[in-house]
Amino acid sequence: MHPLLVGLTVLLIGDSHITFKNSLLATLPDELARQGAKVVTYGLCSSKPEDWVDEKPANACGYTMRVGVEPIKLFMGKDQAPPNMTALVAQWHPNAVITVFGDAMAGYGQKTLPRDWIDEQVHALVGQIGSATCIWVGPTWGQYNPRYGKTDQRVTELAALLKQDVAPCHYIDSTTLFQPGKVETEDGVHLTAPFYQSWGNDLAKAIIPLLAQKQ
Repeated sequence: MHPLLVGLTVLLIGDSHITFKNSLLATLPDELARQGAKVVTYGLCSSKPEDWVDEKPANACGYTMRVGVEPIKLFMGKDQAPPNMTALVAQWHPNAVITVFGDAMAGYGQKTLPRDWIDEQVHALVGQIGSATCIWVGPTWGQYNPRYGKTDQRVTELAALLKQDVAPCHYIDSTTLFQPGKVETEDGVHLTAPFYQSWGNDLAKAIIPLLAQKQ
């Protein structure tokens, strides 16, 4: 229990890395809750920041909601979608917002990083977060798979861009938490359960002091 996190409301949103039961959804909310925070988590598979700015985000492959350490609620209907950022802030009044985005907007398989497109949607989402403390978790390493086309070079480019773009959010560069080539994945992008566990533990160690110093 961390005395400065007790009673803190933390809104955690992101892509498939926090959508399914063996992902960060299984580790990061639990650790923050153990420190005394109330954590509300929404994950939308394959989502990008722009999806959370839209009036109604599109549900292409499932979304989940979890309040605290309650059981995960999964919604697969294409007409079911999580609230957008404006609605989430109005509903939960978070003291802090943690976002997990990057892989879905990296343009894996394209010749160049789509910088302007990334700039626009990142700035739009950050603008809707408002006065809450903001922490942006960037992607980590993966493995090349033709299905996604993720490469270490593109991840490095994206991390450098996001570090600049997400201000005033604090950027956590997840590529610093693992060695290149040492991350085990299911498909090149999504980590195996043990590596999600490790990633979640390392993120918690980085996030908890940031939340504490902002209070």
